[in-house]
Amino acid sequence: MDKFKFMILVATVAAFALVYFPTESEGQSYFRMPSPWTYVCKNGTCTKKLRSDSTVIQSLDTCRLRCGRFRAIWPRPTGDVELSRVVVPFKPQNLRILPVTAPTDRIRELLNRVVTDFQKNVLRMHPNHEEGGPNPFDKQYDNVIEGTVVQVQVVVDDPEERLTLETSEGYRIDIETQGNVVTAEVRGDTFFGARHGLETLSQLIAFDEQRDTVQIISAGAVIDRPLFAYRGLMLDTSRNFISMKAMKKLVDGMAYNKLNTLHWHITDSHSFPFYSQRVPQLTLYGAYTPEKIYFPEDIKDFVEYSRVRGVRVIPELDAPSHISGGWQGLERSNAVQPGPNTIQPAPVSVTSGGPMAVCVNAEPWNQFCSEPPCGQLNPVNEQTYLVLGKLYRDLLGVFDTDAFHMGGDDVNFNCWNSSKEITDFLSAQRRNRTEREFLQLWATFQRRAYVELVRAARGTELTPIVWASNLMVQENIENILDPERYIIQFRNSGRDRSLAAMLDKGYRIVFSNRDAWQFDCGFGDWMGEGRGSCGGYKTWQRVYDNNPLRVIAQLNTTEEIDLQPGQIIGGEASLWTEQVDEMGLEAKVWPRGAALAERLWANPFSSWRDAADRLIHHRERMVKRNINADRLQPEWCLQNQGRCSTN
Repeated sequence: MDKFKFMILVATVAAFALVYFPTESEGQSYFRMPSPWTYVCKNGTCTKKLRSDSTVIQSLDTCRLRCGRFRAIWPRPTGDVELSRVVVPFKPQNLRILPVTAPTDRIRELLNRVVTDFQKNVLRMHPNHEEGGPNPFDKQYDNVIEGTVVQVQVVVDDPEERLTLETSEGYRIDIETQGNVVTAEVRGDTFFGARHGLETLSQLIAFDEQRDTVQIISAGAVIDRPLFAYRGLMLDTSRNFISMKAMKKLVDGMAYNKLNTLHWHITDSHSFPFYSQRVPQLTLYGAYTPEKIYFPEDIKDFVEYSRVRGVRVIPELDAPSHISGGWQGLERSNAVQPGPNTIQPAPVSVTSGGPMAVCVNAEPWNQFCSEPPCGQLNPVNEQTYLVLGKLYRDLLGVFDTDAFHMGGDDVNFNCWNSSKEITDFLSAQRRNRTEREFLQLWATFQRRAYVELVRAARGTELTPIVWASNLMVQENIENILDPERYIIQFRNSGRDRSLAAMLDKGYRIVFSNRDAWQFDCGFGDWMGEGRGSCGGYKTWQRVYDNNPLRVIAQLNTTEEIDLQPGQIIGGEASLWTEQVDEMGLEAKVWPRGAALAERLWANPFSSWRDAADRLIHHRERMVKRNINADRLQPEWCLQNQGRCSTN
């Protein structure tokens, strides 16, 4: 550095470093250092430079707001994006929300709640913001900032308030500046589209550390809609209980990424935390503790909380496998003395078909189930279907959804073969105890369970979802699992050619291939020292590059797959919780869940490399919004974009 540039740098430090902070313990004084750096947009990337070497003085956040085709928007839009490189600083107190335009009072109420969250997220941009603390922007600015007003108008014409696979989530944003007034209009195809539009608008606002306030793009337009209708996360709350508070934070993160479906795997063999009003024995005997129960009012509140954030909640009652906790209580009578506020459940009768749950806690467990404790429903006991019907009615009473996950994975025929009642039933029908016969028994169970689900829905259109399984190899399975009704969730390896057979039969598919989108992998074997059943950790790069259409195209099949429009309805990352509770939940999901979100929203042809800088920046934004997203790289990489990846 020559002498002239050094003198400029010294003068810059002297001009800004005027605030001293004495410490009592050491009697020393410190000053807050100004940054000698600036960022310049070059080829769509913000490059770090010394201020003395540049005529542009701006922070990284400001540069990201002005640099690149998509700026700081995540996930990237799918339509036209035209944004000015001019930004307008303003005071958050001058952010004025005009009365929303909505077709019904209900939509107006939902939009107003979204607007409240939008305003909170603007305040969270300040580095000194504290939840519940004073407003860090409550200060006097210069006349230009004090006089600048940002007006936001939200418009929705469609009265739809329930998210379905047919709901349009498209939106348009138009921003213009006239004088000292910036006007931003967000127009959604539905409430859900408008909510996504407000999220994008919040990403077109950034903190300006030079002026200690926020700034917005001065002009532009964004037209956007998702390419996949189903963009989800699956959370298991049976193996380890997850509190409603933690689940709401998970939904917050989904909203920031425009993920729209939370698949709630609410019960399993380990516990039954859902409170069933019609069959309370399941909860009484199946919950880990009386405090670890999801009650109807809690679930209704959670479903509404999720709706405001553009997320629908789909419950899963896994059957006929993965049951144990609670089911043994159905066959006990008056085993627990009721407390003062306890309703003593009546015993459920056992028919000649034997117990409703078979091979419960059977040992050695690996002969009867995929993991302990074992247990499967008894398909030859008529009472089984009556209880399922009651459970379906209870679940549909609290979940406002157009889809229901019926489970259907990991059925173990050794379990059924160990039951005298089931083997006697097969013998009485002169059926052998072969794999084919057990597949037919499973198919009969699924058909009858679906009948109970339809009855519970009471005429409401409801789409059943089941896990892909070896049941799909059953001959003429399409006569039992109607492709016009059922959705198959595919979780095998993306190289599994059974996917081609399901597509050929016309099934709609939700992608969850475990070799890319299973988030609990890579943390060892929870029952030993091995690697674990699902392999290594799924990096965000692998998550991002898992293109469902490309996976299908690369299947090694003898015939070309005739993929129908809309047959791949979307995808979902799964988080099984053998080794997860809410202490580590967010770090296991984020920011990998953000990589999933862009894949399912835009499904770009480009690879993770083109998204890396935006994702690293987006992770910082999520942290400011109180999401404990894991670190991806050293902070140096955030400040030196493009220099931390290998070619």
